[in-house]
Amino acid sequence: MITKITPHPCLDKIVDYYWIEKNGRSSVKILPDGTTSIIFNLGSSINISDANGYHRGLSDNLIIGTHKKYYLIDEKKDNHLIGIKFKQGGAYHFFKIPMMKFSNKIINLHDVLNGESEKLRGLLVGAISSEEVKKVLDYYLLIKVDMLTGVSDIVDFAIKKVKANGSPSLIKNLCDTANISNKHLITLFNEKIGLSPTLIQRLNKFIKVIETIQNRKKELSWPQVAYECNYYDQAHLINDFKSFSGVSPKTYYDNENANGIRLRLA
Repeated sequence: MITKITPHPCLDKIVDYYWIEKNGRSSVKILPDGTTSIIFNLGSSINISDANGYHRGLSDNLIIGTHKKYYLIDEKKDNHLIGIKFKQGGAYHFFKIPMMKFSNKIINLHDVLNGESEKLRGLLVGAISSEEVKKVLDYYLLIKVDMLTGVSDIVDFAIKKVKANGSPSLIKNLCDTANISNKHLITLFNEKIGLSPTLIQRLNKFIKVIETIQNRKKELSWPQVAYECNYYDQAHLINDFKSFSGVSPKTYYDNENANGIRLRLA
């Protein structure tokens, strides 16, 4: 079971939520959503495999970079995970390095923060309640995060726009509005998020499909879902959904919450 924790209000622009999971399922498919996360593993070891079947064990403290495709986490009954889920572009203000270094990768947090990661993990081990976990993470992030460290405000502006609008001409319009080239916008997105604006736009449409599926109480009309989520047609929706999740939208809908398929817990 996952417990989500709301961070300090001053962290609202960069952190989506903290989370705790104990006694997880045997296998969980984590879907991409254009965000970067940190995971602290306080329990038994877990394993991960990507969409291509590459499999490896995980250390205690990890950075999960922005992914283009899903990955699988194999858990055990005595798992104890604590995570920080950043918002799109939010992790840049914490790490202060180009985020494309983490794209489609899972990296040991120690390699980036050195001994700090072990000290923070030690504090989390001693945190018994959700309130104590929040206190530890809030205190650490409020010291570490530099909201003045920014690429360009155009990235924050563009992130909001690609969440709300799936128009194919959106990226060009953003470049025209900001008076920058498409190449420059791609560079800014890669630095702050780790993925291109076009890919972030596709991922946000994919997330909107999942939200639409979860909120729909009656039988779905897939052409209508495609229209509402700004796809050209139903075939375009199906192809994109399969690309990111490995299953069709109908399969996801028919098996929702049954086979461990979910948006990123981290």
